[in-house]
Amino acid sequence: MHDLDGYPIILKFDERKSYGSAVWVIPSYPGHIPASMLSEIRVQMGPITVFTEGPDSFQSGPHTTDWVRSDYPRGKLCSFLQMDASTQKMGGVSLFIHDDSLILDEINLGGKKAEPAEEKTAAPADSESAGEPQA
Repeated sequence: MHDLDGYPIILKFDERKSYGSAVWVIPSYPGHIPASMLSEIRVQMGPITVFTEGPDSFQSGPHTTDWVRSDYPRGKLCSFLQMDASTQKMGGVSLFIHDDSLILDEINLGGKKAEPAEEKTAAPADSESAGEPQA
């Protein structure tokens, strides 16, 4: 467990724009962590801030997150996610490479399932509501 003391973490890509050559810079950790060696970061007392840096002046962030996940969703390099416990929705951004470019894509998942609608039974019609003449 690492206390970031409010500092952001950074995912840095080099000229190759490859996740295999990217590194995580975590202020409370000595040295850099190869991106491919980190499967997830679970935040216990968060959220935390994540930045992404790459060649050609690519910068993205700040991204507020309480869960960093590699290879999620399928086909993406990693995602910076945040869960809203009250609505059970998860959102954030995912990162992938397309045509030699780093691209961020928005993610929105989940949410509470709709409650089943209650079936209403028709009340027996009385003489007034049935439109019958009154005496």
